[in-house]
Amino acid sequence: MKIIGFKINNYKSIGSTENFLSVEPKVTALIGKNESGKSNILEAVGKLSFDRPLSSSYLNNKNRGASGEVSIIVHLEYYQSELNEFEISQANTSISFTDNRVVKIEGGLSELLNDDELLMEAIQCVLEMNIRSVWGNDSNRIKSVQDYLNGLKAITSQVYINHSARLGNLKNWITNDYTSKEDLIEKLEIIDNCLTKYYSLLPSVYYREQYPQLEASYKYDDIKNIFKEPNHIFNRFLLAAGITEQEIVEAFEDPIDGNRKTVRNRIARKIQKNIEAEFNEFYNQEKIEFQVEFESRVFKIYILTDDKAMNLSERSNGLRWYISIFVDVLSREYKNKSLVYLLDEPGVYLHVNAQKQLLELFLRLAERDNQVIYTTHSPYMIDSRDITNVRAIEKVEGGNTKVFKSAYNQNLSNDSKMETLSPLVQAIGADLKFNIGPSTSNNNLITEGITDYMYMNAMINYLAIDSALNIIPSAGVSNINRIVSILIGWGCEFKILLDYDKAGYNEYDVLVNKLDETLEDKILFVSCNEEVVKEKMWSNPQTIESLISKDDFKKLSTPYDGSSSSKKLAAKEFHDKVVNKEIQLENETVSNFQTLFEAIEIQKHNIAIVRD
Repeated sequence: MKIIGFKINNYKSIGSTENFLSVEPKVTALIGKNESGKSNILEAVGKLSFDRPLSSSYLNNKNRGASGEVSIIVHLEYYQSELNEFEISQANTSISFTDNRVVKIEGGLSELLNDDELLMEAIQCVLEMNIRSVWGNDSNRIKSVQDYLNGLKAITSQVYINHSARLGNLKNWITNDYTSKEDLIEKLEIIDNCLTKYYSLLPSVYYREQYPQLEASYKYDDIKNIFKEPNHIFNRFLLAAGITEQEIVEAFEDPIDGNRKTVRNRIARKIQKNIEAEFNEFYNQEKIEFQVEFESRVFKIYILTDDKAMNLSERSNGLRWYISIFVDVLSREYKNKSLVYLLDEPGVYLHVNAQKQLLELFLRLAERDNQVIYTTHSPYMIDSRDITNVRAIEKVEGGNTKVFKSAYNQNLSNDSKMETLSPLVQAIGADLKFNIGPSTSNNNLITEGITDYMYMNAMINYLAIDSALNIIPSAGVSNINRIVSILIGWGCEFKILLDYDKAGYNEYDVLVNKLDETLEDKILFVSCNEEVVKEKMWSNPQTIESLISKDDFKKLSTPYDGSSSSKKLAAKEFHDKVVNKEIQLENETVSNFQTLFEAIEIQKHNIAIVRD
């Protein structure tokens, strides 16, 4: 199952309103000022586990200004492969953590459990047993058995915490003189297997609080202690490479010299195959090779570049950090379930290109039914090709954290808007210092806002246009003149796309009559109407949504109805469904955008033929 959102109540700086984090199916980025609460959001989610309730220490992290208690609700939905496997229709699931006793289930997973006849029959059979005749008369044991059975009664509304251990205890406690012991054990095993299967649908959460770096060398005596720490970065390195503890022991302790050499060669091959090959796919700044040596009971790691070997400690801090997070993330894929990676400020030690490659690593992870949520202040850690996955976090007056569904929200306070949006603005092109900003050679197109950006990007994808168009969404039509002023100063080529409406006319007036009259040649309207007629623009407005046919809007679960509340939701759903090829667009929509793209001077022969 994939997570679609978290509702976090009263945890640290987070209150009981504006506290829902919408999560993308693949990668979600959180941006905001320092101390805005981004890390608190990751921490609140990162300390969760679907197989246990909230701890007392978690509940003690209460927002001091809140009247309610700490709780968190996780909203999930099935992957398509799960819908196919279990032959079910989509139904969202909510998992509620409200205290330190139970984890509540509602929705799709509850229905899945309830519809499993084999599971329900096995539970009913166990519940009908006479407790004392099956498990004896010991009062303490009877109390535990009763508690375990009560959990089975509530199996469709509560997670059966530590289910394998509990069911194992029930099997072990059955008295030897109970005549149907084997039949009962079979029923308990059915329950255990079913719960294991269904609970494995729930993702695991991996919260990376710190970023320990892989060292250049490890003494064997220290390694023997490190084996007891499963999350130690050296253990993660071994796990990612597929190296066992026994192999390390044999590499140092086997009394036969030839055997030691054999296992050491095997270890080297595993590192090359399982780490080096994948690492070089993403870290293309230079091709590197990993070499390990076993010297005087010390495990040493070397990095080779252009046949020059250097001790890992001699390489840059950025490369070491990247290797460490790479092997740590890689090692987490061993579980046969999806993972949600929570990363606080990843890439802080990396140079620009390495940060971009980290985004590629995130996307690769997401292809394996995983999700990544990370915080950042860096423009390089935002994918300028798709900024719809960015969420803005702000701390408002009174100290509470506010979560916005997008970074382009007009409700962001003015005093924090510029700092909050700084990495986003830089990523999409408000500073030429960054090589992912506006281009001096590409066509820059300024749109009124994020919804225009989403529709345009979706249609460029749909029509398979091989274009160098660089879309820069403004935070509202009235801010376009500010972006234009900067681009003029930098000598960038650009065009401006305005809605053919009252707001579009007002900005047109500012641009042409107050800023620079030559800008008239750079302004386009979504209607492709070359004539600016004030009265017509006010009485018969045309927006980017006007280019979408009514039939295509009907294909959305939240179609645009003219209201501001449906505007971004419809644009986001349209974007995602078009990019993921989940809907077939009508010729009317395709033709309207083809006309617009021709007006923008994306060459006509680059546009794909209208799809039947």
